[in-house]
Amino acid sequence: MDRRALICTFAFSLLVVPLITHAQQAEKVVRIGVLPATATSPGLQSLREGLKELGYVEGRNLAIEARDGGPTNDRLPALAAELVGLRVDVIVTQGPYGLESAKEATKTIPIVFSGVGANFPGIRSEENLTGVAEEIIESTVKRLALLKEAVPSLTRVGVLANPNNYGTQDYLQRCHAWAQAAGVALHVYEVREPNDIAPAFAKMVDEHVEGVIAFTDSVIFRQRDVIVQTALRYGLPGSYPYREWVTVGGLLSYGPNFAATLRGPIPAMIDKILKGAKPSELPLEHPKSEVFVNLKTAKALGLTIPQSVLLRADEVIQ
Repeated sequence: MDRRALICTFAFSLLVVPLITHAQQAEKVVRIGVLPATATSPGLQSLREGLKELGYVEGRNLAIEARDGGPTNDRLPALAAELVGLRVDVIVTQGPYGLESAKEATKTIPIVFSGVGANFPGIRSEENLTGVAEEIIESTVKRLALLKEAVPSLTRVGVLANPNNYGTQDYLQRCHAWAQAAGVALHVYEVREPNDIAPAFAKMVDEHVEGVIAFTDSVIFRQRDVIVQTALRYGLPGSYPYREWVTVGGLLSYGPNFAATLRGPIPAMIDKILKGAKPSELPLEHPKSEVFVNLKTAKALGLTIPQSVLLRADEVIQ
């Protein structure tokens, strides 16, 4: 090869190598673990939409590893360890059980949490944690008060609560204090697993319960369709934690819009972490609680929702 050809070859390599390197960088696929979630869960779809708006698209530069822990979340520790073994870039958790499992599995992979309260112990205990923390204690009391306002004649309310949840005792203490002042008797029914739901409602009927509220808990949340439909079958108006309860037929909800959380602040945090931010340096987000009313359900129950409730509603489902 003569000198001129050698120079041309060298110059060409200087142009091509950066282009190849850039293409390799552009093709880097971000792997995000989600715990717990099924491949078709509404929350995961909201997360996909939010990430897509920021330029992360499945099949191009994004791979989502969703893992479902089962109805009682008993498989979550093993699944969290599996995600760590896959070397995902970020783990997104939904609910306290997913967060607990992810915290135990890794101290280095960034964890972005959702569906937990500001009262969850240790949400800032590790350098790899950030996320969205809800104000659950006060919102639980307000949810009970909302039900009483919507149905003023109520004197006996059933409470679906998971005694294994970190916040249940605090929620009960505040709700009992409110109920005593308001002249309402609370009947508490433990729901540790899906099979506890039918017996709980059978007891409600025997004890002449007139309405129901559900505490925030991922085991209970996963059974929202069954709970709402069972409550309707027995003619029990209900007040629930998230909009997702009302969209499946629940009468009322007071709390954050969980889908909006997974579509907005969670993807934004993931994006910042992938661009170099440390999770511990990102401030926790605190979503606004909103009122949702299902008038179709009210009609089915023979109820007229007071104007005071309708005027405060962020969304009314006809």
